[in-house]
Amino acid sequence: FERTKPMSLAQLFRSSPLGCVGMFLLGGVFSAQFGMSAVFGSQIGLSLSKISLFVAAFYIGAMIFQYPIGWMSDRMDRRLLILLISASSAGGSVFAYFAGDYFFALVFAAFLVGGLSNPLYSLIIAHANDFIEYEDMASAAAGLLFVNGIGAISGPLIIGYAMNAFGPEIFFVIIFLLMSTLAAYAGYRMTQRATVSDTSVYAAVLPNSTGVAVEIAQEYAFEIANEDDEKSDA
Repeated sequence: FERTKPMSLAQLFRSSPLGCVGMFLLGGVFSAQFGMSAVFGSQIGLSLSKISLFVAAFYIGAMIFQYPIGWMSDRMDRRLLILLISASSAGGSVFAYFAGDYFFALVFAAFLVGGLSNPLYSLIIAHANDFIEYEDMASAAAGLLFVNGIGAISGPLIIGYAMNAFGPEIFFVIIFLLMSTLAAYAGYRMTQRATVSDTSVYAAVLPNSTGVAVEIAQEYAFEIANEDDEKSDA
């Protein structure tokens, strides 16, 4: 970004409450998926090879679902899409909970939960940018990453304690609670603010992307969108 302005977390929250709340909740979800899923697999008695496949399913789902969700993001109210995806991911967590230690069902659930929840990272950044000036986007991206990091720090501590106290089954229960909260809050925000007509572009980034990578992806997406607009006007 050639022009940037500082933005405090309070300003960021006023501009996009759903962006801040969503990134915090997703931090907990991602830290559970990528930090505690192997612990979950070990506690339910999976072999090393099965744990590897189980963890990989989260990443494979994220890779496959990223672009279809990005395509939908540019064609509908992003808050509704966040609600639907979060609710579906919560449903996948319920499926995983009742799957018990049935391995192939767990792998499918991990594929579904990972595939639906990971694109929310890019989707929530795009939604936040809908209400932020271009000059503020770099600062906003840094703020959102900071909030996500706080959630990521909190996630393993809470999940680790809960799994120790209540058993490994609580792993998917916590993911269900986080995703259900996000879905409910997205629905609430739909009643508080009108849909924007001029939305920002969707830049596909992964949750483990650095702040610099997020900014570069956003700027590149904006340049491509501007080039497409110029071609259509020509």
